[in-house]
Amino acid sequence: MLEVLDAKVRQMHDALGNLRNEDLSGLKVEAIDVPGVGFYQTLDFGQGQTPARLANTASLLVANIASLKDHLKVWCRKNGKEFTGDQLINSNHNVALVHDLWNIDKHAELDKSSRSGIRPKLQNLRQHLQLSTGTEANSSVVFQWDPRTGKMESMATGGGKAALIIDADVVDESGSEVGKLAAICEAAATEWENALKTAAVPVPVRT
Repeated sequence: MLEVLDAKVRQMHDALGNLRNEDLSGLKVEAIDVPGVGFYQTLDFGQGQTPARLANTASLLVANIASLKDHLKVWCRKNGKEFTGDQLINSNHNVALVHDLWNIDKHAELDKSSRSGIRPKLQNLRQHLQLSTGTEANSSVVFQWDPRTGKMESMATGGGKAALIIDADVVDESGSEVGKLAAICEAAATEWENALKTAAVPVPVRT
């Protein structure tokens, strides 16, 4: 059973890692020459990510996080530990949102009452460039490309990073945004890891 739980957590880590790609060397610039007008370049950060591929990435991540509940429940029953998974879902909004998204993905609608208080769905699923500075003073990040060669270059100091991020808006029934998928999933995954540790499950470190 421990081997199964370890594998499930590692799958979740891998699914989280698929949201972020810091290798920008493969980005392709499209050069367009308009006769009599000029020459220009465009860069699509989607880089060939189709709606189906993006949806699969999001669906797999949500499932990997939410399915930990049932695996933890079995572990607790077999090892005499208190199962607190339902309390976690009911008390943590991020965990509840992921659970509702999972149930809707499985059943096309919520066959039970909403755990988050809404019926969440994903909108504007996309891959985009994210530039983030680090926590150190005077940290920075710059992304650019050479228009002559199309070569990509990112420079960072103090922990700054440039990465391609897969993300989506999580919205309620009225279309009002309640959060971003990546941040919600990251927070929910951390909560489930803490619940596993409380039940004496060794949790592998994220790499």
